[in-house]
Amino acid sequence: MGLLASTRFHWTLPADGDPAEFCHAAQDGGMDQVLLPSAFHRPDPIALAAHLAGAVKNIGFMICPRTDMQSPTHLVRQVNTLSSVTDDRVSVLGACPYDNDFRAHDEFWTVCDALWRERRIPVERDRPELYFSGSSGAASDLAVRHGDVLLLLGAAPDVVAGRGSRVRAAGREVGLLFSVVCRRNRAEAVDAAHALTEIAGENVYAVRERFRRLTAEAVALTGGWCASPPENADHWPRPYLWTGAMPFLGPLGLALVGTPDELAGAVLDYRRAGVTHILGHGDEMELFAQEVLPRVRDRER
Repeated sequence: MGLLASTRFHWTLPADGDPAEFCHAAQDGGMDQVLLPSAFHRPDPIALAAHLAGAVKNIGFMICPRTDMQSPTHLVRQVNTLSSVTDDRVSVLGACPYDNDFRAHDEFWTVCDALWRERRIPVERDRPELYFSGSSGAASDLAVRHGDVLLLLGAAPDVVAGRGSRVRAAGREVGLLFSVVCRRNRAEAVDAAHALTEIAGENVYAVRERFRRLTAEAVALTGGWCASPPENADHWPRPYLWTGAMPFLGPLGLALVGTPDELAGAVLDYRRAGVTHILGHGDEMELFAQEVLPRVRDRER
């Protein structure tokens, strides 16, 4: 198949449960990194990564800092310190800007670049691996100028290939973010996918429309992501790609759905489209690691 490198897999730390236990399971399952989200109801990702690194020795931690709440100098100092105490097992997921915010984000990461070039802490890399997320032109620009990987919103493989072409041409990598629904047979997987919409509640459309109006530049909420679906809408751009929960849950409603064989085939389809990173979300990390990853590795070889 001509695949030159193995796909790297990451997973988002769930909001509940023991984070150390989850990281141990992710490490044992072959995950490359665990994403530590930044939200008011979540632990501080810098402090949590420092704690988890002492308990789990062979997995990386992807932190998502709030660049609107700290200076570049403060962030670089924090990340440099974290890199030194975690044996350089930290990467950074930069904020996804709206198009009209590009200049401020570009300035922030330009300062970070300059500071990292002057760093004096002895680690393997001059700076941490830097990811940017989103499918906007601004996100692509930041990935090309400052990053290593652009995490796109998922779409059919041919669409992803086009969206990532400029980033790949600049020598950067492309990844995708998905919720994952994996079951032993397809009927169970499809039923579980449809159940995702039930958690959104009865008032989801009103809340969604209000938020969309307040955030008109939000890439994830424009271009039809949150439009009310027509009754005859086809939510399966591919047999393994389901968009039916996106009007309810936004980008995290985009799901890879299927059996282990089907999901392994999906990963290889995206790999042929130039995708080298998959960031998973949801409760099925261990099943994905046990059943899908070995199939992917076998087919990559």
